[in-house]
Amino acid sequence: MFPNWFQNVSPYFDRKCPEVPLRALQIGTYTGDATEWLLLNRNILTIDDVDTWAGSEEEQHEHLDFSSVEEYYDSRFKDNPRVIKNKMTSDEFFNQNKKTFNFIYIDGSHTALQTALDGLNAFKVLEPGGVIAFDDYLWAEGGKPFLEPMRGVNAFMQVCAGEMNCLEDGYQMWFVKC
Repeated sequence: MFPNWFQNVSPYFDRKCPEVPLRALQIGTYTGDATEWLLLNRNILTIDDVDTWAGSEEEQHEHLDFSSVEEYYDSRFKDNPRVIKNKMTSDEFFNQNKKTFNFIYIDGSHTALQTALDGLNAFKVLEPGGVIAFDDYLWAEGGKPFLEPMRGVNAFMQVCAGEMNCLEDGYQMWFVKC
């Protein structure tokens, strides 16, 4: 029905996702494949899913009907009280959020700038000992540097150096906050 991009990165979750009761935040939810994995494989107290369900300028999104993507997401989680849907930009979410989290997964906008902003905003609400993960670190959209998440994650790493430890590096980057 819709591409499941999460299936290729789920081994990172198997290896590094904490096995404690989680108050999770996911930036960029799409159909909710990561949400489903978390609900089935970890003790999720709550998960805040943040997405606009409007897509982006990425080539992979050109042929997707995002109202159908959102409908599919809703059909999977609308009756689950642990899943909190936040239909908004990540900037809007962080501007109004008053919660802290012990697990944050960032797979939203792939622009370098927004990836850095999402990481820095998330780090402020990540509890000490909490884990933050970035998807698509090695992804590149046709050689356009402003669309490379790696540049945003690298900026995040520079700013937060000494405040976190790297748990995993590869296509995904995982850190634990000191």
